Amino acid sequence: MSLRLLGGVALGAVAAVLAISPAASAAHRRTRPTAHTIAPFKLQAFLLTSSPDSFADLQAHVGAIEALYPTYFNCQVGSGLLTGQDVPVVTAYAAAHALPLMPRFNCQDGATVHMILDEPQLRAQVLASLLALAGNPSYAGLSLDFENDGAADRAPFSAFVSQLAGALHAMHRRLTVVVDGVTHEDARASTGFYDDRALAAAADRVFVLAWGQHWEGSVPGPIAPLPWVRQVVSYLTSLPNAARFVLGAPMYGLDWAAAARGKARQFSDIATLAHGVGAKPLRDSSADELTFAYTREGVAHRVWYLDARAILDRLKLARAHGLAVGVWRLGSEDQSLWSSAVVK
Repeated sequence: MSLRLLGGVALGAVAAVLAISPAASAAHRRTRPTAHTIAPFKLQAFLLTSSPDSFADLQAHVGAIEALYPTYFNCQVGSGLLTGQDVPVVTAYAAAHALPLMPRFNCQDGATVHMILDEPQLRAQVLASLLALAGNPSYAGLSLDFENDGAADRAPFSAFVSQLAGALHAMHRRLTVVVDGVTHEDARASTGFYDDRALAAAADRVFVLAWGQHWEGSVPGPIAPLPWVRQVVSYLTSLPNAARFVLGAPMYGLDWAAAARGKARQFSDIATLAHGVGAKPLRDSSADELTFAYTREGVAHRVWYLDARAILDRLKLARAHGLAVGVWRLGSEDQSLWSSAVVK
């Protein structure tokens, strides 16, 4: 996820716990609340194990979390083999609070993803390793985050997910799959790697990264502009098994220096930065994000980020249309998010 990638290095975004039957899904759509009758909801959240603040944030707000995706496991670039390890303190904490734990297997190197999907021996080896992990009695299942492969692997990826989900279900485990947010289906585009219909038919949840319109390698701009997120929601709710989709919201910001890549910043860092440079952030009314500019050592910077209001606007939009909601990641957010009456 580049920042969508915030996950391999710092990521992003899966979520899921309960499989929803077609009948339950249909009933859910029939009773979909309006924007004016949104019931309190819980979040599905990523926990970045390399950042102690992420676990501290979980401890502070565990009652508002319904499923946890700790960043335990990765693919080894070039070989595709599984690396990483369980973090016992996190796993034990989740178990003590009856919080479904679904560790993430993260692979964001496109060439390595291609190898896993298209080399039969490696594919079988990776599947076997994932099923061995899922045997941990503390895990409710797994989350799968494959990224940056091309549309040519659309069918192999769907088949991989179907095979993994079937084996996990036989073990009474769940599967969440991470996908990029899109406003329409285009199998020829890079995002065509994800066949949302097929993935939602196989997996228990599909965590949608509803951000990345601007990222660290782009020009400065809003990360998840609200009009675009509305289109993503409209597309998701038009699909079969719509109730299995989780709209993911980003809780970070980006700071671009002139002629340089953007740098990810947590909300608290951005607030400190704005105060330090004397900037007055303004809310862009069309994007529903905050932004400000500053100059440091003669270099112009532009910052875009989401505060609690912006995050909640996206979460409430999703809930009003019957979608589950999730965030990337615990510890990076505007803490006033948790004082909202709708996040329980």
